[in-house]
Amino acid sequence: MNYLDAQKELKKTKKNFFLLVGEEQYLIESAVKQVIDSKLSEADRQDNVIKFDMEEATIDTALLEAETYPFFGDEKIVIIDRAYFLTAKQVKTNIEHNIEALINFTNHPVDFATVIIIVPYEKLDERKKITKLVKKQAMYIECATIKEWEIEKWVDQLIEKYGLTIEKQAKELLISETGAHLALIEKEIEKLSLYIGQDQRHITEAVARELVSHQGETSGLKLVDAVIAKDLNRAIQTFKDLLRLNEEPIALIALLASQLRTIYQVKTLIQKGYNQRQITQQLKLHPFVVKMAAERERRFSIEKLYACIDACANTDRLIKQGKYDKLLAFELLLYRLVK
Repeated sequence: MNYLDAQKELKKTKKNFFLLVGEEQYLIESAVKQVIDSKLSEADRQDNVIKFDMEEATIDTALLEAETYPFFGDEKIVIIDRAYFLTAKQVKTNIEHNIEALINFTNHPVDFATVIIIVPYEKLDERKKITKLVKKQAMYIECATIKEWEIEKWVDQLIEKYGLTIEKQAKELLISETGAHLALIEKEIEKLSLYIGQDQRHITEAVARELVSHQGETSGLKLVDAVIAKDLNRAIQTFKDLLRLNEEPIALIALLASQLRTIYQVKTLIQKGYNQRQITQQLKLHPFVVKMAAERERRFSIEKLYACIDACANTDRLIKQGKYDKLLAFELLLYRLVK
């Protein structure tokens, strides 16, 4: 099941065997925390949560720990991380894993240990006997990067978790400013919850605009959008807004160049016939980043993008050589990009 569905199940399940698969580290950490919270008291966690990295320890060592009765308390949690042997992934390591031991444990688990197997990779190798067995016996939770259409559902769940309501425009601003990064979304919602207090639990657009932190990724996109619109006044105003947030011009040049480079890479791959999912995999970028770049690439020619990236590099060099004041240099850069 996917993580959004698993959240409800984790609150009531009596299972003590879990398989977490996917590359979204935030979801993995959230699922592990939920399991720990449901199984152990705060006092028992220090001695009864043990983690093993399968690139550094053997599966035998981890399972021996799971089969050893806890010295303190009645239950323990054993986390088996980077279980690459459930995938087709090739890992350079001297560790040899006794897969038969895992088969035996999976068929005959102990009732005093909860085992969480983490596979922080894109997919399992379901041709393997051990993979099929573990997936069948464990509560299987997909921790893949959340798809674009799921982001709003995720925000709604967090808003409900914190006992809040939110205006549509405020929600859109929250998603836009965080770049759809899950950890950032929760951090910002927690901050909003603390700010508005217990009496007023509704988040308006005005409150969100005042409090939600500007992320570099989205700030860079705002500058790119001003360039696309050929709106110099808007570009300079965005620049001044970022200066008020203590952003350094040299850092902003790097940020702007990074956004333009991403658009350039996405445009190049689109011209080769790649779809957004393939581009995400090829460039190893968040789907939201690829989506934002894909929405903008058609407004640029390859030549224009190359010229813009080159202008950023030249401006950076001139500032570092002391030939231009950094504020003036950045405004001149914006003028060149908008032309």
